[in-house]
Amino acid sequence: MIHFIPESADEASEVDAAEAIGGHAGPYAEAVARLASIRQALACVEQFSGEAPSDSMAEAKLAAAWPGASAARQRVYDARSTRTAAAAAAGLEALARLHDNGGEPHAATLERLKRELRDGVNSIDLLFSL
Repeated sequence: MIHFIPESADEASEVDAAEAIGGHAGPYAEAVARLASIRQALACVEQFSGEAPSDSMAEAKLAAAWPGASAARQRVYDARSTRTAAAAAAGLEALARLHDNGGEPHAATLERLKRELRDGVNSIDLLFSL
């Protein structure tokens, strides 16, 4: 199963320790990493459909605004990013399974997945652009 959150406490500790060296730790680092993972999933789907990966400053906006964001805004981020990460994981899993079985996704399916992921990234971007 594809997912965007560490499976174990050991993995989480490794991620936290590595990010702490760079000056980022805790929920802030997880928030930025989760959004970066979602954007990578979107780039993968875009490339799979023959497009160049889209450009976004969403991670930079999130990184700049997170420390001063209210607890309510952080909870909204968690809900939106969790929903979008789940869509990304399910979509990538389906594409991988289809590819492994020698199939090709329907163009409308790829468009729907790209739209879902773009909408998710855009909703997060708007949340931290206000």
